[in-house]
Amino acid sequence: MKKWLKKILWICIIILAYVGGLFLLQNHLLFFPDRTYVSPKEIGSEKFQEILLTSDDGNPIRLWYAVGDKTKPALLFFHGNAGQIATFVEQLDVLVQAGYGVLAMEYRSFAEVPGTIRQDLVFADAAKSFDFLKEQGYHKIVIYGYSFGSAFASGLTSLRQADGLILTAPFYSLEREVGDKPVPFAKQVIRDEYPSYRYVGKFTKPLLIITSKNDRLISWQHAQDLFKLSPSEQKKIVVLDEPTHNSIYFEGSNLPYILQFLEDLEKSVN
Repeated sequence: MKKWLKKILWICIIILAYVGGLFLLQNHLLFFPDRTYVSPKEIGSEKFQEILLTSDDGNPIRLWYAVGDKTKPALLFFHGNAGQIATFVEQLDVLVQAGYGVLAMEYRSFAEVPGTIRQDLVFADAAKSFDFLKEQGYHKIVIYGYSFGSAFASGLTSLRQADGLILTAPFYSLEREVGDKPVPFAKQVIRDEYPSYRYVGKFTKPLLIITSKNDRLISWQHAQDLFKLSPSEQKKIVVLDEPTHNSIYFEGSNLPYILQFLEDLEKSVN
């Protein structure tokens, strides 16, 4: 065989191995879970209690639940693609202290929850979690997602009737977000698109989107395009200048806007 044919063959083998690796390992490249579970008691978050539900396919669903004033809106929270609920609870504690009930759902493969993350399975688990919160007797329920969690929050609106939606540092879709990165062929092998644009584009209830021009992980243009798609007559986008992708949540840059959104929702008649 001619040398140039051998070179072409080896190039094809390398490309196929690379693309195959991206496809098979994509969850490991997208999610960075804490594998060891940390409970509310271990971090001194006494207002939260652990709840265990069972998914439709028999997998456990771990929730952290803090009881709030039933006359106020309650929040169903979805965290980012790393850590576990305990990583994100400091901001949630602020919301609980303000009187709001909060339910946070853990993902499969995170914090000793068995299973693998898959779009349809996460959405189904989220629907079960929503039903649990609804059964607690709250008048209104707001779905709240940060970073990758915004995709789960958005997707849930296609399965359950929420009274509000809050997205902090969201992406338009995973396909677009991956396409923004200099990783050849990554966009083409994405198994789950997580098309937040599709769900936000149909959500008519109050919507709050918070983003930052200094977010180097997810461009604020994603949030802006989601906002433009929204048919809600009560929608607001907050575009900050300074916070990074992490600090917009962990330093509480988004909190004043969330608290105001919840207060306004509490006062509204609808």
